[in-house]
Amino acid sequence: MKIISITDSYPPHQSGGYELRCKDVLEGLQKRGFEILMLTNQPDKNKSFELIDPPYVHRVLKLKPRRINVFSEVYFDNLEIKKIKGFIKAFKPDLLYLWHMQNFSNAILPFFSHLEIPMVYDEGGFGLIYFSRLQKRGLYFFKNEHDSAVKKLLKEIIKTFARVVSFGKIYPDWVWPENMKIYFNSYSALEHAQKLGVPVDNAPVIQSGVDMDLFPYKESGKMQSPVKIIVPGRIKRQKGSIDGIHLIDELRKINIPAQLLLIGEIESGDFYEFLIKTIKEKDLSDLVSIKGMVSQKALSYLYRTSDICLFPSNFKTGFSRVPLEAMASGCLVMTYGNEGSSESVIHEETGIILDEGDVTAAADWIGRLIETPSFYKEMVTKARHNVEQNFSLDVYLEKIDNFFQNSLHVLDK
Repeated sequence: MKIISITDSYPPHQSGGYELRCKDVLEGLQKRGFEILMLTNQPDKNKSFELIDPPYVHRVLKLKPRRINVFSEVYFDNLEIKKIKGFIKAFKPDLLYLWHMQNFSNAILPFFSHLEIPMVYDEGGFGLIYFSRLQKRGLYFFKNEHDSAVKKLLKEIIKTFARVVSFGKIYPDWVWPENMKIYFNSYSALEHAQKLGVPVDNAPVIQSGVDMDLFPYKESGKMQSPVKIIVPGRIKRQKGSIDGIHLIDELRKINIPAQLLLIGEIESGDFYEFLIKTIKEKDLSDLVSIKGMVSQKALSYLYRTSDICLFPSNFKTGFSRVPLEAMASGCLVMTYGNEGSSESVIHEETGIILDEGDVTAAADWIGRLIETPSFYKEMVTKARHNVEQNFSLDVYLEKIDNFFQNSLHVLDK
């Protein structure tokens, strides 16, 4: 099968696990014999890394400019669609595989909705909610039956201008694509989209998988002293990393030696400063370290050399691979159950699910696991087995492959 895939921030330009998952899937499909062409954007000039892309990656798309007038927006949309149409004409894909799209031209999905090429959309959180609202609103203007006659006329003139300039490739008034099949990576994201009126009632859930070779298992009979705790995730308030600091403080109060490593890209400078201030106020500088984003290989090593992976995210939807990576590596997961972790962690069997923000309970659990190392070992062993059986990359790719085949079969009918 020949596939054109589109996503924002294809690795190594990623901002998080979603883009890494995209890369894992496409590389896995290539190994299965799929022919892939990836369309993405140029990396951020402020990011310092050596960019060596495989031949199938084409960094030709541009992110939407901010604060742009409607005529400039039409011009931008037309240029982006021309690029994509050229690749479609040359490559002749059997399938369009769409990922993180909302930062690109709003006109791309309306253009695709008028093609006869089957589409599959990987929904990781809020993309379809965005496009559903856009479709109801209109491409360039809010639909408003109370507009004056003059305003209605101006809107029609601009929509006609968009159609003419683009030679019919821009569709200001568009319908939800009938030839687009959707899967979600978590039940929470599916339920959230349904509540907001996105037409996805028949969409299945295909939960993510991790490369078991990249995250090998660490055999461990008990926790270290001091207990090593890792909190992977972007440095922003919603990721809950402040709770890691509160946990270390709580452990100190009950005389359990512990060290904390916060690891991830700083997305909020203000929140980062708040973390630093809190660490200093609590006199925890010797016990807490903050590290920037690292490679998956380095992160794998950090899991294996840590005892606890605290996953304190406050995001309700999505499906983070952090708990899966930690469980695969033999690092016990403590989580609030958000970002799909309640779907991958079984409480008191493969990890611990806490009430949101309850660092006292987390500290109590750590104390209990120190006293009963056999319980700790049993949970991390079961966790690894659970990931092997249900969340490996091979299992995940097989489900996606089957979804592709079934989607094409249904659309052909």
